[in-house]
Amino acid sequence: MKIKQYKSGLRVVVNTKKDLDIVSFRIFVKAGSCHEKQNQYGVAHFLEHMFFKSTPKHSYQQLSTLFDEMGTQKNAYTGVCNTCYYFKCLLNTFDKSLELFSEMFFNEEYDAQELSNEKKVILEEYKMGNDDTEKKCITNAYRSLFNNTTFEHDVIGTPQNIKAFSQQDLIDFKKEYYLPHNMVISVSGNVSIAQVEKLLKKHFSQLFDGEFAQEFKLPPYLTLNPKTQFVVSKKDNEQSTVYILMDLGKKTNRQMYVFDLLFAILGYGMSSKFFNIIRGEKALVYNIDADTTTVGDNNLAEIMFATSTDRVGEALTELLKIFKACAEGEITAEELEKSKNKYIAGMVYSTETNGGITMRNGSDLISDNKIETFKQITADINSVSLEEIISCAKEVYINKNYVVSAVGKCQRKDLLCFKH
Repeated sequence: MKIKQYKSGLRVVVNTKKDLDIVSFRIFVKAGSCHEKQNQYGVAHFLEHMFFKSTPKHSYQQLSTLFDEMGTQKNAYTGVCNTCYYFKCLLNTFDKSLELFSEMFFNEEYDAQELSNEKKVILEEYKMGNDDTEKKCITNAYRSLFNNTTFEHDVIGTPQNIKAFSQQDLIDFKKEYYLPHNMVISVSGNVSIAQVEKLLKKHFSQLFDGEFAQEFKLPPYLTLNPKTQFVVSKKDNEQSTVYILMDLGKKTNRQMYVFDLLFAILGYGMSSKFFNIIRGEKALVYNIDADTTTVGDNNLAEIMFATSTDRVGEALTELLKIFKACAEGEITAEELEKSKNKYIAGMVYSTETNGGITMRNGSDLISDNKIETFKQITADINSVSLEEIISCAKEVYINKNYVVSAVGKCQRKDLLCFKH
């Protein structure tokens, strides 16, 4: 793996794999929903949609045909903290794929009719999200936990903003954030960094121009006032979906590995405590998951399950019992060892494809300004002690900064069974 930073601030990371003539390319831009002002909510996502539309050289139908003729697969997504545009192609079409991709990336002449049509498309996506029970549950939890912060609103924005966005709104946002020092390009495949650099200077020459004076930084970490909230959104489903979102506070990478392992013990896989007890012994759910995540500088834990409405309180009571037992030391060395092995294996599996490698390298570099090696991570994981895990479990059990969000026919009083 090679990393190079240029005078413009652009960073490029290349992982050379000579076993397959395939190339994966991703460009990360540090511009997501958390960078938007209130009247801009949804603009980062809208801009990402317009990436796939017509340019002065080609209609969007022609672009799609050209990519399909080469077998090149392209896509993009918008997140809270960054936006990513990516494709994978055969080695012999990398040059042409990159040429077309750059044409789309730098385009700022959006067709008025296509802009109007895309508003309707995104409004349908918005409605689809509202109909998605799990997504609704998560959106409500984030809105509650991050109230009055830049992380409060959903990536897709509001219907009012979606309808009002103009071509100039998109261009203004792009000019403010789509700058070389806010970008990382991540490549993996049968190419060297020298070959990648040559092609980038050919097709993305604008990103090498000038020198950057200052780097845009994410909004500072916002200490959330301790709060326990219980939120219900009514929906006439047979089951109620429950999502628990917990703020863990600001942690170092090493500290987060302890939380990662704890929540792997609790909710990762069919041998986890949640699965064995909540599903296996109590037969309360079909599935239950637990994980940790990071949004900006916010370290979070999350749990999700669905169950019959009249069993929501019982499921939450059992969850709380498990948290209490872990805080009191009911975690074994064998469980810790198993979670370490699962974590390390999952890390390796995530990079078995070029796409996985470009995703990991690019997202780490754009978010943390560094890429930890597998050797470093493995050493940190293996150094975690059982005492640290139990201490972490105690911290989680007494945590008062969380939201329990539900969508279904359950009542708010059902969620209070998790109050501790």
